[in-house]
Amino acid sequence: MTSANARLDEQPRVCVVGAGMSGLAAVDALARAGFAVTCYEAGSGVGGRWRYENDSGRSAAYASLQTNTSKRGMQYPSFPQPDAAPDFLHHSDMRAYLESYAAANALARHVRFGATVARAEPDERGWKVTLEGERAGHFDWLVVASGHYSDPIVPELRGEFSGETLHVRDYRTPDRFAGKRVVVVGGAQSALDVAAEISRVAAKVTLACDHARHLLPRYAFGRPLDERDSAAALLIPLPLVRLAVHVLTRLAGTTPERGPLRPPARPLLDTHWPIIVSPAAEAAITQRAFGCAPRVANVDGDRVNFADGGEVRADSIVFATGYEISFPFLPADVGRAKAREFPLYRRIVSPHAPGLAFIGIVEAGPGTFEIVERQAQWLAGFIGGRIRAPDREAMWTATDAGERRSRAQFAATGRHTIFCNRHAYLRVLARDLRLASGSGRLSAGARAGRLPAAVAAP
Repeated sequence: MTSANARLDEQPRVCVVGAGMSGLAAVDALARAGFAVTCYEAGSGVGGRWRYENDSGRSAAYASLQTNTSKRGMQYPSFPQPDAAPDFLHHSDMRAYLESYAAANALARHVRFGATVARAEPDERGWKVTLEGERAGHFDWLVVASGHYSDPIVPELRGEFSGETLHVRDYRTPDRFAGKRVVVVGGAQSALDVAAEISRVAAKVTLACDHARHLLPRYAFGRPLDERDSAAALLIPLPLVRLAVHVLTRLAGTTPERGPLRPPARPLLDTHWPIIVSPAAEAAITQRAFGCAPRVANVDGDRVNFADGGEVRADSIVFATGYEISFPFLPADVGRAKAREFPLYRRIVSPHAPGLAFIGIVEAGPGTFEIVERQAQWLAGFIGGRIRAPDREAMWTATDAGERRSRAQFAATGRHTIFCNRHAYLRVLARDLRLASGSGRLSAGARAGRLPAAVAAP
């Protein structure tokens, strides 16, 4: 079937890239909608980033990794976590959960493992997808669900460093740093967690960043703090939400100590998500197990010089500096972001290329599993013609606008930032799905990836 001759009695052929958290949700929703779904997964099993030492080469999980969101936020609404699971899950728990989800929904029959997508490009037949060492296949829709934590950002340092450098993507255990002097660069979750872990075995650890993010505890009054996050917060001005969080943790006596960490640059819940402090990180901060310094200015042999004029000698530098949003198998104009900006209609459909969608390209704090399941349901409705799209100009207008609360929180990261308030975003998707529940099908062209030219924007 092609975009040019799609008939109403035919279903689109859909290619899903990736069989992790986002890819599995996409495969399930699209297969339930009756589409012909083929999923390509570079690794030998499901799980994506939660598959430790994944042979896809795309997992950044380290041996001790635990979730920083409690289990209620680490589950698909349709498939709850086991009651016996701990509040904060080890990566092995997450892998087992995703494998159980795939088995319960018989998803492996749609997945081809050990299949690496080398290139995907649009043509007159839809999308031509080429695997490494194979001829191209053709699909009406391409759904990229392979995650955006695989292309590490490694800042260039002025000067020459004589020791070893690595990005946290390649960090697994602290053993290699035993007795060494280590500088960890970064001020977000992974930087603090890795600095705390390395400090148990290293001779000296320095965390280098101008500003470390806000710290929040895992628990308040005996419950995971993130369980108190609800859509009701959308009715409260953002400054009052911030105040409520501070008061709650203070009354609970669980406000984390900052120790040597440098102060945050912006208010809580503004621009970036806070760090959730693990027991290991809390102990390291309390014990002053590592030092802090501003950003690295330059290096000279084994000397690391900081912006304030200070310096340390180091054997290793670990970059916890995030990831580029990059999909090298796609054309550059649709597969690479500008910093944290990646414009998508409803954070799903590309306004650049017909028949191209993404699942899971969001930074929404707790609750990402709910988001990707809802995104997948929305996309099934969109491809099936039940959800109406605006014309391309109106699509860009809607993409520029974003959700009101998300703009209030994250405008500083860009107009098309991947950061969002999950409640505001889920409300938008829920509204579209409610409207779709009473609608009929659209044209075959919409189902095959062509957007209608003049339909009112939702």
